[in-house]
Amino acid sequence: MRHKVDRRKLGLPSDQRRALLTNLARQMIRHGYVHTTLARAKELRRIVEPLITLGKQDTLAARRRARRILVGHSKSIPAKDPRRLGLSHAEQCEAGLINGEDLVKHLFDNLAPRFADRNGGYTRITRTGRRRGDGAPTAVIEFVE
Repeated sequence: MRHKVDRRKLGLPSDQRRALLTNLARQMIRHGYVHTTLARAKELRRIVEPLITLGKQDTLAARRRARRILVGHSKSIPAKDPRRLGLSHAEQCEAGLINGEDLVKHLFDNLAPRFADRNGGYTRITRTGRRRGDGAPTAVIEFVE
């Protein structure tokens, strides 16, 4: 029995699970949808929907909380190709492209205003069948328009 069990483990240690869900949340905010397994999509919903609610508040404290979830650190991560997008590494760090600062800005400036009149339920999970390799149920999680 799973009495009082709150979250899914997804078959990963806690640090890997946190990194996986952070990366999925980043991709969800960047692209508007993610194609993944059903269990991961259900866990991702628990992270993304509060982020949209934070974006609707649009305060400095809300931006800091969202940044802690999306970026998680204050130092920049070195890029594999320092001339990505035609910018040097220092220019990328300044623009916030490496460590996810662009995602926080996108969340507060573009995504949250779309849901200003909505009180929740910002995402939709659509089942897409089973994965070929192991038969895991897959789904697409996307923002509701």
